[in-house]
Amino acid sequence: MKISYSWLKEYVCFDLSPKMLADKLTSAGLVAAGIEPFGDDYCIDLEVTANRSDCMGIIGIAREVAAITKGSLQLPCTDISREGDGDISQNVKVDVKEPLLCSQYTARVIRNIMVKPSPEWLQKRLKCIGLRPVNNIVDITNYVMMESGQPLHAFDLDKVSGGQIQVRKAESGEEIVAINGARRVLFHDMLIIADEKRPIAIAGVIGGKETEVTDVTRNILIECARFEPRQVRRTSKSLGIVSDSSCRFERGVDPLGLDFASKRAAKLIIEHAGGEMCKGIIDVSANRIEAKKVVLRIERVKKILGVDINRDVILDILRSLQFKILNCADTFIDVEIPGFRGDVSREIDLIEEVSRIYDYNNIPAKTSIGIRGSKKSKYEIVENLIRNNLTGLGFYETKTFSIVNHAFLKGVNLWSGEDVVEIANPLRQEESILRTSLLPSLAKVKIHNANHACEKVKLFEIAKIYLKGEKLPHEKVGLSLLDSAGFFEGKGIVQSLLKNLKIHEKCEWVAFHEKTRLFNNEKAAKILMDGKTLGYIGEASKELGFKTLCTLIELDVDALVEKAHFDKKYCEPSPYPMVKRDFAIVVDEEKTWASIEDCINGANISIVKEVNYFDIYRGKQIPEGKKSIAFNLCFQSYERTLKSEEVDDASAVILDALYKKLGAELRTQ
Repeated sequence: MKISYSWLKEYVCFDLSPKMLADKLTSAGLVAAGIEPFGDDYCIDLEVTANRSDCMGIIGIAREVAAITKGSLQLPCTDISREGDGDISQNVKVDVKEPLLCSQYTARVIRNIMVKPSPEWLQKRLKCIGLRPVNNIVDITNYVMMESGQPLHAFDLDKVSGGQIQVRKAESGEEIVAINGARRVLFHDMLIIADEKRPIAIAGVIGGKETEVTDVTRNILIECARFEPRQVRRTSKSLGIVSDSSCRFERGVDPLGLDFASKRAAKLIIEHAGGEMCKGIIDVSANRIEAKKVVLRIERVKKILGVDINRDVILDILRSLQFKILNCADTFIDVEIPGFRGDVSREIDLIEEVSRIYDYNNIPAKTSIGIRGSKKSKYEIVENLIRNNLTGLGFYETKTFSIVNHAFLKGVNLWSGEDVVEIANPLRQEESILRTSLLPSLAKVKIHNANHACEKVKLFEIAKIYLKGEKLPHEKVGLSLLDSAGFFEGKGIVQSLLKNLKIHEKCEWVAFHEKTRLFNNEKAAKILMDGKTLGYIGEASKELGFKTLCTLIELDVDALVEKAHFDKKYCEPSPYPMVKRDFAIVVDEEKTWASIEDCINGANISIVKEVNYFDIYRGKQIPEGKKSIAFNLCFQSYERTLKSEEVDDASAVILDALYKKLGAELRTQ
């Protein structure tokens, strides 16, 4: 938003240089991007945020300057000196067919004007802010727009077919040639201004070439309207036409400022182009505007800003910004919000207004504002530990969509069988159900990476899955992992995760042979803890189409949170050395490592500190129906250095227990 320094001084008296003015406005939230001299004037370029539509006119900036400098705002006169005998209703009819998109449309008619170049002072002001003078009528509508922030448009009334103005949606295929010469094909969702025959303007964006004001124009219609901001923005973007008008309508204009802008333009036109204005005004309004009212608590101002601002100072600031004070008490102020401040609707907005005019520099940096730190929930702690652990192991976190294709989950029945939660009104049929597992999404990410020459990836995701319930879906937080390695490395990752979460309960790894397209049934397991399912692990099946070995894991985060412990306890290490012994035993094929581990721990040998599995073998040295499992035992005492005979005796007890309970024999070849 560019403003003229001398033009601004017409509305507010202040004694600030352009540089000082720019600094003051910047402190108040209107950042001055630059100052350029223009003859004996200065052009100040201000960065106006999207919510401050009131500052898209010089009067709005003058209002800010008056509040900052404690001056008074002087609005220009809008009294019209003379009116003609004719009534406006005899010259034009207005029909608003889309009241939701055009909530107010006003029209004034001025007859017998003389189109000529604008006076020197007007041209100079327009040039200072970067606008090109055209003629007195067009220049005045631009001048009033830059002055008030309300766009206007002047039609050559004699070129408006039938004297009929229609505010309607375009018919697909209609065309218009804009004032700038651009020809555009219109679509059915675009709002236009039309006469009886054709579109004559694109509502809120730009006027049409066929009804523009030219040197031979004698009668004009002044349009001043309020269009729906989103409609204007969509149309502007679709057609690739951005104008000063569209920029203002997109932000929203003052619903109570249309009459001021229309009368101001009519007064200037009569003064500089002659003519007579027809009696009356056409004003088609869809609804009555109710002023917003907000209660401002004095104590709340102090609590938010951390500084005690006197109530009278607050009142002065609000009045200087033209907020209406309805009621004033010791503890609160009732405030009516003016129509041009569409950005103010809450108490906190009023506090912001007070603070920026009071000047942020006057608010001490060190205050008594209390900041209360929130304690992380157990869920957050567990999720952060999981993320840190997995990223430390080289995994990358992914985020995928919760809504998936039904075929995507076909054959994936880990948590809920074949039941799925269907969406009643999906945007697309391809995305019509809520996922019951995260693993298919990770598989899709893996394939995407493989297609881009990145075969080996390590991925994980923490997100919700949705299981069918009686009325509403049951939401479960899941953790899924995809590792470019084998089953046992994946198992080690799960064990590492449990260890970091201080989960000491024993896991049972049960062979998982249920039919699913995710896992290779020969190398898949269900993970149980205290008899409940903690998750699933398995090498990826060939059906997924991976070219490299991958292991898929899915765990129940809710269960992990329930079992996790964060109490840290110091365990004094033994000062005596550890003794390791490796063993390879031959057992029946159906015997699991879990049963072997249980048997060893059940022997209750006090000096056994660790039992670690490290290999499995099937081959010609092993009888059919048997397998060889290799593991090591770690022996250690807190009281003495162990003798070889003690370790041998303990080993013999363990091997004897394995033989009696599981039929395990020590492998000799």
